[in-house]
Amino acid sequence: MEDSVASSFSAQAGVLLAATLLAVFVVWRLVRLSKPVQAFLKRYPWGSALIDLVLFPAAVFGAGRLLGGLLGLMDLPAWQEGVREITELLIILSISSGIARLIELWLVFQNPEQRSERRDTKLSQLGRTVLFGLCLFVGFLVYLYSNDRVPTELFLSAGALAAVVAFAMQQTLGDLFSGIALSIEKPFKIGDWLRFSDGMEGEVTDINWRATRLRGWDNTTYVVPNGQLSQQSFTNLHGPEHLFAPWYLVKVSGDADPHDVKALLERAASHCDTVLQDPAPVARLMDGTSNPYTYMVWVHFSNYPAMFAGREQLYGEIHRTLKGEGLQISAEIHEIRHRAVGTETG
Repeated sequence: MEDSVASSFSAQAGVLLAATLLAVFVVWRLVRLSKPVQAFLKRYPWGSALIDLVLFPAAVFGAGRLLGGLLGLMDLPAWQEGVREITELLIILSISSGIARLIELWLVFQNPEQRSERRDTKLSQLGRTVLFGLCLFVGFLVYLYSNDRVPTELFLSAGALAAVVAFAMQQTLGDLFSGIALSIEKPFKIGDWLRFSDGMEGEVTDINWRATRLRGWDNTTYVVPNGQLSQQSFTNLHGPEHLFAPWYLVKVSGDADPHDVKALLERAASHCDTVLQDPAPVARLMDGTSNPYTYMVWVHFSNYPAMFAGREQLYGEIHRTLKGEGLQISAEIHEIRHRAVGTETG
């Protein structure tokens, strides 16, 4: 009698605990829909990841326990055992997913820009697929091992198959792992402009497991395998949110006072709508050892594509400003010295 009462009390306590865990998870999912909580979690993504790591497996446990109890009341022991095994598998997989999210945050915040700006807390789609897939696969192996369902032949067959696949897909796997490295290091992102040593230049439009796609100025698409991309150098000109600060060389006759020329060049740059005034344009005498003198004009544009229209406007303003003061941009002056060679007659 006492054993029956204790068993009934234990079952009721288990159902109550399961219902409580499930209710807490549902309440948490509803609470995180509010804007203040979303702002807090965006600022502190580690907290969100840790809460999900605890609550999601707990909710799976609660749902499985409630469903198993219901099947027990219906006297379906076979179904009840199946639900128990599925619940155990889902708990392990949910824990694996939570661990993958923590690893993802750790990889993302290895980038100093992400630690300071907190803009993006996710890897690229390729990186997330590989990371979460690997963690879920390890979790599945843990489930099999914990239930004594991993025969030795499975490991041998998997190892042999992996060796054959790796040999047959060397180039593809090289591109895959290069893509993973690029997604972790993040030397560029979608929307950035890249310039390669061979002169190729384009905007990054897609980064997938095999290749990176860029769109050129003529609207053509360059497809660069990730393995090839990781082995060559390139210049990241960045995207629409990054200032672009080029400098231009202007040659003016050495007869003009350098102080006046610098003031005129800075004034011309300040009249350009596309040139940012903060930071202010700067003009410097770069070379005064030969005529004409070479001046450098350093300006800032809102981004790299804005530079093209801005450069044209800047040259036009420089021309008008110098011309208004009686000066003009000089071409190269080459001084050729020669001497006459006399001839002797006799």
